[in-house]
Amino acid sequence: MKKLKRIVIKVPLDSISKQFFDLFENYELIKIHRQDNNQIFATQKVKFKDNDIHPKIFENKKYGLSYIEIINENREKNEYIFFSKLNWPKKTKEFLSRLDLIIDPPIILDQDRLLVNVITDNKNIDEMIDSLDLFYDKKLEILSISHIDLNEENLFLKLTDRQKEIIYYAVQHGYFEIPRGISTKKIANHFKITRSALYDHLRKIERTIYHSIFK
Repeated sequence: MKKLKRIVIKVPLDSISKQFFDLFENYELIKIHRQDNNQIFATQKVKFKDNDIHPKIFENKKYGLSYIEIINENREKNEYIFFSKLNWPKKTKEFLSRLDLIIDPPIILDQDRLLVNVITDNKNIDEMIDSLDLFYDKKLEILSISHIDLNEENLFLKLTDRQKEIIYYAVQHGYFEIPRGISTKKIANHFKITRSALYDHLRKIERTIYHSIFK
């Protein structure tokens, strides 16, 4: 079993990112649905400083947001929750392409920096820290490094037999790879269930795994 570490870092904003984040009173990336070295699909929660700003105005602009779908909004409080597709900035692409790591939400705006949790194994930790210094010119701050206690046996016991069958089949057929090796329709057909039932199983599996690892 790999020994995992969680590293909490404060990442400085470049000039374009700073223009974007200066518009927020509060910002939080609350869930990552899917990501690779080029883009990320995520749910974000924001509160704007200005009443006249709406998230959709940033779609296909210079900030890299190529798709935005509003999930919930409160215009009186300037608060929005939205699903988005974000193309990573060039520097972030180069950094992610070098290392095997996981970005662990939430990502929070803290003054003029982003507070980010990154998970990697012991083998990569020194290289990751060196890469952070290289790409961000030693301007970022490492706040903490902690061990993640992952008990695979206990985690597997928390899944139902049906969930074990589904997750094993999905992994074996490349569902979690990019691009996907199998579609949800084919998985659902294999188990003779509806796609909505499959999505429900996958959500429960994801929640069980995340709660076991990160709580």
